[in-house]
Amino acid sequence: MALLESSNLTMRFGGLTAVDDFNLRLLPGELVGLIGPNGAGKTTVFNMLTGRIRPSSGSILFHTDQQVNIIGLKPNRVNRLGIARTFQNIQLLPELSVLENVMMAWHGRLKSPFWAPIFGLPSYRREEEAMIEGSLELLDRVDLLDLVDTEAGNLAYGQQRRLEIVRALATRPSLLLLDEPAAGMNPNETNDLMRLILEIKQDFSLTILLIEHDMKFVMGLCERLIVLDHGVTIAEGLPEEIRRNEQVITAYLGERRRADH
Repeated sequence: MALLESSNLTMRFGGLTAVDDFNLRLLPGELVGLIGPNGAGKTTVFNMLTGRIRPSSGSILFHTDQQVNIIGLKPNRVNRLGIARTFQNIQLLPELSVLENVMMAWHGRLKSPFWAPIFGLPSYRREEEAMIEGSLELLDRVDLLDLVDTEAGNLAYGQQRRLEIVRALATRPSLLLLDEPAAGMNPNETNDLMRLILEIKQDFSLTILLIEHDMKFVMGLCERLIVLDHGVTIAEGLPEEIRRNEQVITAYLGERRRADH
């Protein structure tokens, strides 16, 4: 059974159709790449899948304990169901410490009522202890344990990218959406990120959908690829099939030609 299925997703902004009739089927444990030229509609797809924007039409079915149509649900509700994401533009809380950033993400999992901390209820103290311990374990997992007290805004760029992934993991997702995770990274950082993504996929039993412009990164990491161009799916298949697809080559060459003029 698929973990997530979207059917006929369309997003219109006024007279502009950003995504047209997009269909997606993700099986548990898959690592799938969503690629395409700039302006192809990739981030719009992510925004629809995570509840940040409501599609003009179509459906998104997410299978947890039961099948849920997540169209119309708020982002925090979608996240609680098990869908987490990172962003192309890093969205950390720069003045908070590394540990505090992870705990803020983890906080949505707490079951104690909002007033529990005021009265110091034992149930909340137990949850708080588990939150701190779990956050530290996640930071250790990505080699950020030595930086727990550092303000997030003072981290190196690659460390900020890893912290954002940890924040997503802290919500305990079954589906992780990564929006250009390798953007701005040097080759060594990119190779380290590839290893990290493969490791967390295995260790946390994740299904992963990612957007990325680095073709070497995508081809070396993803099991299959979906290609968008001007909001329309123009190809889907194994990396080697996509590499040889003439329509995909034309779409990317067209982008380069526009950039040259």
